[in-house]
Amino acid sequence: MDKAPNRIRELRLARKLSQQKVADAINVSKVTISQLERGEMQLTQHYMSRIANALGCFPADLLTKQQNPYQLTAEELKIIQQMRAASSDDRAKLSALADVVIPFHIVEPYHELKPKRANDG
Repeated sequence: MDKAPNRIRELRLARKLSQQKVADAINVSKVTISQLERGEMQLTQHYMSRIANALGCFPADLLTKQQNPYQLTAEELKIIQQMRAASSDDRAKLSALADVVIPFHIVEPYHELKPKRANDG
């Protein structure tokens, strides 16, 4: 099977939802969901928003890792949620601990991660 053009199917199956359930949730046909999953229909922002809502995720989560290199893993998301739930004092302690255990490395800006096109020079 060719590489999936997006993560709709992956996320739908992880939530044990049928194409019909997702289609019903966003008021489209099962065929539309199938075509979006296979890349036969354009995945617009409008569809992304509606499908993400039905799947309980963010629209950016529907993109592949190549399309969204800053996509968070479940583990990273859990850490962020824990930080947000912590008191400001605990956040400061966790941040200080992280600085010691995992020194900060500057990540390349997003524009430097995108592949260059032939006419970009």
